[in-house]
Amino acid sequence: MLFHEKVAGLFTFRIKTSDAHVRRYPVIMPSFFQHLSWGPLRTAMRLFCSFEIKGIENVIGLKGGVIIASNHISELDPLLISACLPFFSKHLPLFYVSREKSFYKKSWRSFLLYGGTFFRMMGAYPAYTGLNDYRQALRHHIELIHQGKDAVIFPMGKKYLQREPSKAKGGVAFLARETQSPVVPVLIQGIENFSFAAFLSRKRKLTITFGKPLSSKDIFETVERAVADSERNDCEKAASVLMEKIFQLA
Repeated sequence: MLFHEKVAGLFTFRIKTSDAHVRRYPVIMPSFFQHLSWGPLRTAMRLFCSFEIKGIENVIGLKGGVIIASNHISELDPLLISACLPFFSKHLPLFYVSREKSFYKKSWRSFLLYGGTFFRMMGAYPAYTGLNDYRQALRHHIELIHQGKDAVIFPMGKKYLQREPSKAKGGVAFLARETQSPVVPVLIQGIENFSFAAFLSRKRKLTITFGKPLSSKDIFETVERAVADSERNDCEKAASVLMEKIFQLA
């Protein structure tokens, strides 16, 4: 019998598991950075925006190991989601699904900050591309959820301002089915194309809405399965259904 290292708060302990692979995921640095940004971010948003958080009780009432699925319209989205939770929430720190470092080469700033050590310190682990295997691509996040940590995923796979559910990637649906964890849909509105001038103008209304948790059955039930459909096709269809539910939170 192997042991998993179970994370609670800033500490780590081990629990029995039959998994063949055991990995320790650091929680001190993600917890430090997310708590460090919590106060300044909430203060700035309330001072310079009309900032509203809706439905946060839909997360607070759940046990750990939740999948938080959100639209992605700005670079601040990950920290905004963590800042919505109470400072001493059992759900912090959050862990994020990111792209591989090779994806962030469009600018020197992106290359230095995104996808590498800094991302991991913030709690972000990559989904590996080109494997044609969701289980391998999302292996970090499957383990994290099984260890009772919450995973934040942006089903569109990148910042995407248009509301096109059909463009969603299937990873989020696979995570839900593989872990049987609840999925909380989140809609972020009002911070797209956000500039420093817009920030100072205090005219923006930023709203973050947390919907009621969904089960994998809720996500897959409307997917019309064909005999020839692959798991990937099913998951992509289910992810589109989830994105529709996210956009309906408006």
